[in-house]
Amino acid sequence: MTGKNGSEGLPMKRQPVWFIRFVVFCMMISLITGCGAKGNPGEGTASTAQSDSTNQSGAQTQADTLHVHVFKIGKADAILLMCGDKTMIIDCGEDEDGEEILSYLLDRGIEKVDVLLITHYDKDHVGGADYVVRENKVDQVILPAYVGTNSEYMDFMKALDQKKISRTEVTEQMEFSLGQASVTVEPPQSYVIPNDGKEYDNDLSLITTVEFAGKRLVFAGDIEKQRISEWLAGGTVQKCDVLKVPHHGVYNKALGDLFEALQPSYAVICDSDKNPAEEKTMELIKDSGAECLETRNGDISIICSDAGIDVYQ
Repeated sequence: MTGKNGSEGLPMKRQPVWFIRFVVFCMMISLITGCGAKGNPGEGTASTAQSDSTNQSGAQTQADTLHVHVFKIGKADAILLMCGDKTMIIDCGEDEDGEEILSYLLDRGIEKVDVLLITHYDKDHVGGADYVVRENKVDQVILPAYVGTNSEYMDFMKALDQKKISRTEVTEQMEFSLGQASVTVEPPQSYVIPNDGKEYDNDLSLITTVEFAGKRLVFAGDIEKQRISEWLAGGTVQKCDVLKVPHHGVYNKALGDLFEALQPSYAVICDSDKNPAEEKTMELIKDSGAECLETRNGDISIICSDAGIDVYQ
């Protein structure tokens, strides 16, 4: 038989069916993979969206997105907010939690904390703050205007002095920007410490409200009945989308008034399996219609944008 170029040659041998099927299969896989790589940002399942937001959540977080990360660290508060290239931390958990917070920052290339805010000086809020201050650059520190008494507070003050970081003690409402987000910090009416021997720190907590893209998030520290009633009586409280439930879900009679005034869509509780939120609090949240997320079930990620709020756990 004459070949295509006119030379003599052997007949072409037919390829077996299995080989042809294999080639077709490889071509299909290649096409599918290529199409997947060209998908639009934001499309996909919730787990995909969480991965995408995490990849963008370091120093290069999109300016039109607010990312809030609530750490699973037991019955303690540690909350990271990122907007554009600005970063803010509200509380730092207990002493051993500082390393986890710092590791999360470094994994995302965050080498500077623009604002560190400590709501009050209980050890489960200020404990890890000294480590964060020593091991990372912190620009601004916002504190309640009273003196703590525990060793965690002392270690934190020492770290601030060693790094020569100035601090702002809040005695009246203050406002500032975090990227495109607006932050309002409200102190108690008085920092007078009672002399009856009762625990007082919780009701001295700073209340932080963050507004972004028409959404409102309230971080209530550990405020209890007296402070809740005082805050609501001020007449400036507005509905919110997310409430960090105060005092790890411990129930008090003013919580119902708080939920009625704020009407949150999401309620976030920093608790643990060992110290879960109280049943009365959980019933209250259920009755309010808010979706409840507890850190005992894992870290919580909240993404705010013009498109709305996405919450992942």
